[in-house]
Amino acid sequence: MNWQTILQGTLFIGGATILLLIAARFINQFVMKVHLTESLVHKDNPAMGVQIAGYVLGILLIIGSVLAGEGSGVFLKDALDVAIYGIAGIVILALSSSLLLRIFLHADAYESVRQGNIAVGITAAGSYVATASVIAACVSGDARGGNFLTTFVFLIAGFVALLVITYLFRRLTSYDDVQEILGGNIPAAMSYAGLMIAIGIIVGHAAKGDFVDYVSSFAGFGRALLAVVALYPIRQFLVQGLLLGSGFSLYGGGLDNEISRDRNVNAGIIEAVSYIGAALLIARVS
Repeated sequence: MNWQTILQGTLFIGGATILLLIAARFINQFVMKVHLTESLVHKDNPAMGVQIAGYVLGILLIIGSVLAGEGSGVFLKDALDVAIYGIAGIVILALSSSLLLRIFLHADAYESVRQGNIAVGITAAGSYVATASVIAACVSGDARGGNFLTTFVFLIAGFVALLVITYLFRRLTSYDDVQEILGGNIPAAMSYAGLMIAIGIIVGHAAKGDFVDYVSSFAGFGRALLAVVALYPIRQFLVQGLLLGSGFSLYGGGLDNEISRDRNVNAGIIEAVSYIGAALLIARVS
C-alpha cells in the first residue's frame, strides 16, 4: 500500500466521519426537541451533557463499524454505502434509544433530562451505547454474505433480545429501578446503564458475523446470547461479595441497600464497570 492510497483512505474516513457527526447532531436535536448549544453552554445542563456524551460514543461506534472493511475500491459505491448505512444507523439509534428509554423509564424521560435529572441522563447515555453496540454489529462493513434484509432482521432480533434480557435482569434488584432513577438516584442509574451496555455488547457480539443462512445464523445468535447468564454472578457474588464485602446472596442483599438506601456512588460505578468489563471479556474470548 503506497502513501497515496493511505492518504485517500484517511481523507475518505475523516470526511465521512465529520459529515455523519454533523447529521447526528441535527438528528439528536430533532429527537430531543432542544437546542444543544443552549442546553450545554448557556444553561449548563449536566444531564444533557451526560446524555450527549453517550450519544456521541454510540455514533462513533456505528461510524467505526460502517467504515470497517476494505470496501469495493469504487469511490462512489463506497461513499453511497457509507452514507446509507451510516445515516440509517444514526436515525435508528435515535429512535430506538428513545423507545427503549420510554419503555424502561417513562414516556417523559427526555423531559427529565431537559430539566436536569442527571440519573435519567446517565440512563439515556447507557441506552445509546447499548443500542449502538447492536446497530454497529448489524451494519459492520467487514461482514460477508448479508444484505439489507438480513441486516434488518438481525437488527430487530438484537433489539428484542436487548429489551427482554435487560428487563429480566432488572428483576434481580429488590428496589424499584424506575422510581429510583426518576427520583435522581445516580448509583441506580449507573447500575442500570452499565447493565444495558453490557447486554448490548453481548447481543451485538451475538449478532455480528458473516451470514450463511437464517437457521445456522440464528442458532449461533442464540448460543452466543447464553453468555448473559455470566452477568448474574458478577452482580451477586463478585461485586456484592468480593469487592464490597457485603456477603453473598441469591437475591437483593447489601449491594441493593448501598444503592437504594445509601445512594453509594462507589457501589453503582463498580457494578457498572464490572458488567461492562465482563461483557468485553466474553466478546473477546468467545
